[in-house]
Amino acid sequence: MKSLGIGVIGLGAIGAKHVSMLKNLREANIVGVSDLNQDLVNKAIAGTDIAGFTDYRQLLAHPELEAVIVATPDHLHKDICIEAAQAGKHILVEKPIATTVADGEEMIAAAKAANVKLMVGFTLRFVPHYVQARELIQSGKLGKIISVYSRRMNIITQADRLGGRIGVLHFLGIHDFDLLHWLLGVEPDQVYTAESTSVAKRYPQENETFNTFKFKDGTLVCAQIGWNLTTAHPGGRDFKLTVIGDKGSLDIDLASQGLLMYSEFGSKFPSTAPGLDVEDKAFIDCVLDDKPVPATGEDGIIALKMVLAAIDSIEKDAPVKIK
Repeated sequence: MKSLGIGVIGLGAIGAKHVSMLKNLREANIVGVSDLNQDLVNKAIAGTDIAGFTDYRQLLAHPELEAVIVATPDHLHKDICIEAAQAGKHILVEKPIATTVADGEEMIAAAKAANVKLMVGFTLRFVPHYVQARELIQSGKLGKIISVYSRRMNIITQADRLGGRIGVLHFLGIHDFDLLHWLLGVEPDQVYTAESTSVAKRYPQENETFNTFKFKDGTLVCAQIGWNLTTAHPGGRDFKLTVIGDKGSLDIDLASQGLLMYSEFGSKFPSTAPGLDVEDKAFIDCVLDDKPVPATGEDGIIALKMVLAAIDSIEKDAPVKIK
């Protein structure tokens, strides 16, 4: 069985999850990991023969390395991905692709010049509920799509964990913005975004927004994005999607996901939706089989443009074209 020599750069919350997922994939041969924090490196490689580095360039120089997952803070993506491409390594980069469109385009150009694959980590594309929704939309069974409503809410401690490094649109909104583009298969045209200001913000960035998009075929979309759920919320998340067509409609509710757990510690809605494991396997398969990646750098740019336009709309209190 073929396997891919892969490494992970950045061992924070998401990077550590990637390592955990890769350890369970037969197609993955984890040759090394890297993080500036030696303690995180030690934790990731404990009990294994995986090499650990505090300098990602040492990982890129590993003779068995063929691909990397970049899960560092967003503003570090560009330089690391460009160096990885120049070293001939295939790349899966966490969302958002970058903090600016120009940086993202440089990353895409570097990957093309080096003839390596560049995939953006849009996990929702691999959740079965959304996969089936896209199939229904694209098959025409719902008819012409009239409107879409999406909701992505997390608990309030997410903002504290990030400490004001980014706002909710870069962190959560970009998931749904890419999802909407992928579901509809149509380019977004403009957005009007409003943020809630009724409660004082702990950080400068937006933390609760309604984003009204007009897509180029006339479809109207409203995306509610926020992270103000109480820590007592049994699921710690509330994800919903409603699609209205002229021949049918669909609803997705991933708040409870059909699994309810009750104990002396309270009630919980454990997550049952697959995530990084399916995404990571898709990336590995694309590299091993030399297939196109399911979420391209260009997809990452479109989602980033949607986020940046939404933030611009908040500042201007006016609709903004997505260019």
